[in-house]
Amino acid sequence: MAIAREQPDHKQLQDRAEHGGTPAQISEPADSAVPTLDAPLTRRRSSAGHRVFTFALYNCAAVAVLFLVCEGAASVYYAFHNAWAAPPVAESLYTRYDRDLGWVNRPNVYLPNMYGPGKFLKTNSQGFRNDHDFSQSVPPGKVRIICSGDSFTLGFGVDNENTWPQLLATHAPNLETVNMGQGGYGSDQAYLWFKRDGQPLVHNVHLFAVIYPDLYRMQHASFNGYGKPQLKIANGRLVVTNVPVPRSVEVWAPRLARAEDALADLAVTRLLRSTFGLDKSAPAVPSEERNEATVQLLTLMLDDLVTANRETNSTLVLAYLPIREELSWKNPGYWRGVLADYARQHGVPFVDLSDDFRRLPPETLDKYFIVKGAIDARGAAGHYTEAGNAFVAGLLYDRMLANRQTAAKLQGN
Repeated sequence: MAIAREQPDHKQLQDRAEHGGTPAQISEPADSAVPTLDAPLTRRRSSAGHRVFTFALYNCAAVAVLFLVCEGAASVYYAFHNAWAAPPVAESLYTRYDRDLGWVNRPNVYLPNMYGPGKFLKTNSQGFRNDHDFSQSVPPGKVRIICSGDSFTLGFGVDNENTWPQLLATHAPNLETVNMGQGGYGSDQAYLWFKRDGQPLVHNVHLFAVIYPDLYRMQHASFNGYGKPQLKIANGRLVVTNVPVPRSVEVWAPRLARAEDALADLAVTRLLRSTFGLDKSAPAVPSEERNEATVQLLTLMLDDLVTANRETNSTLVLAYLPIREELSWKNPGYWRGVLADYARQHGVPFVDLSDDFRRLPPETLDKYFIVKGAIDARGAAGHYTEAGNAFVAGLLYDRMLANRQTAAKLQGN
């Protein structure tokens, strides 16, 4: 049976012949290779869809990048703006750099509205927060008390007349008090300042006041970016390190330092630090080992104060001043116990005012501590109000009068 074959049309044969082939040499394509018109159309549709998708993706990415750039630029702008517009740290208005202590009061400062209208801060020529200078010897008929401490002793938030050292002097006409409190000081700095500028003044009582953060400050070579000295133990003796205290950026460019802090707090900065493992922040809670080392330093420091006061016929008194946050604690604070143990073992008068504050009703406590926003001064919240300072002064006087050692001193014996 003859099989009929489809004959190629004349135009197809002519095209093949023109390209070097003969009809006999050219075989028919398989059925699977026939659809030569649909394939280019499919490729064109796929290519067009790909271009649309790429274009949309590119534009979305560009918008996202532009948004991030704008948001980042705005964050940086506001960081610098806030740094320049924010009020400076209060201490920077009346302190100066000190190579031995980190910072200390400038002499003869008078800021009439330091903590609000009429709430003035004044220092004498010796750099103490007093309105008059002190002679080296105690004036006849007077009993001199040197008060060492931090901002709670300085009287942060109240005027000179309403600090507890000054109010203490009002409890008896023969009392003269030297205010050697300084904002941000650790107990080590209060000790070093007394040794340098307080001890040369003849005095009858040295009242060394402590709040618990003062002891933690001893564990670091800086506070809020400001350099400070540190005490170490070498061959069983105290040595002072990190002196001369380095001049930090907060000293020579405080606004730049605030801008640096603001930038460091940006979300993108925190993300980068976290991504590349650059966040080396110290743990919030000090280790037991570090606390134990601080106890050893504190013991040697207090030993030296006891010896120095006994050699000058003065009496050392340790005072623990509570801050608002610890009044809700169920258990006594760690450092209260450390100070109480030292005082008991060495026969040093110790005045702990924590329980006196705890017995007060909440509405009274609110009157004794500065609330946030009440005073336009950075860091004022939590310090004692005028009423709080008066409460502390009254308690200190009563406790010292009730103690045999200090009662004799207060009475001029």
